[in-house]
Amino acid sequence: MNCNDVRQAHPLLSEEARAHVAQCAECRAYVGSWELLKEYPELPVPAGFYRGVRRRLAPAILRFAAPLAAAAAVLLMALLLTTPSSVKPAGPTVTEEERELVENLELLQNYDLLKTLELVGENGSPLIEEKK
Repeated sequence: MNCNDVRQAHPLLSEEARAHVAQCAECRAYVGSWELLKEYPELPVPAGFYRGVRRRLAPAILRFAAPLAAAAAVLLMALLLTTPSSVKPAGPTVTEEERELVENLELLQNYDLLKTLELVGENGSPLIEEKK
């Protein structure tokens, strides 16, 4: 086993790696430095440290992906809202007779009035008797 193998295997050293460390001064110093680092007290992590690390490691294009996606979504919504829709809204169906009644509402109201007057005349209204 050589020094490079020991450094790659550290801290899980095999029996062969431990035998190499016992014979090699450079590897003993390497393993000893790691042991000294374990004795050092843990440092508090400042706020935003991990976010900063991720930002530095992320490719530059990924930093602009979220704003570009938001801009694309806004543009798509604007296009959808401004283009006229060819789909008619679902509503009640109107028959030909109902449409004709609505168009001639004034005649219908007059018809109802005439019908009422006819009923009054059939019951012996004094107005009809004067005509005779």
